[in-house]
Amino acid sequence: MLLIIYGVNLCLLRFFFQNRIPHRKTDKTPYELWKGYQPNLKYLRVWGCLAKVMLPDPKKRKIGSKTSDCMFLGYAEHSVAYRFLVLNSDN
Repeated sequence: MLLIIYGVNLCLLRFFFQNRIPHRKTDKTPYELWKGYQPNLKYLRVWGCLAKVMLPDPKKRKIGSKTSDCMFLGYAEHSVAYRFLVLNSDN
């Protein structure tokens, strides 16, 4: 099951980057041809890297960790957000 999740996320990530790579004939990205402006690439991250994600306020404790260890999986489809896999969860 976990292998399927990784495969789907890698496939989505490949399509995400494919739309942001310039085409050799037009020297413009598909994203740029569709939207009319160049994509912002400042928020790109390495797939599979370790990330410390802040816990939401209801799950924070006064004493103890305020972050959770996660693995970066990709980018959200319809918003400016990241997708993570929680590696070890206390709750």
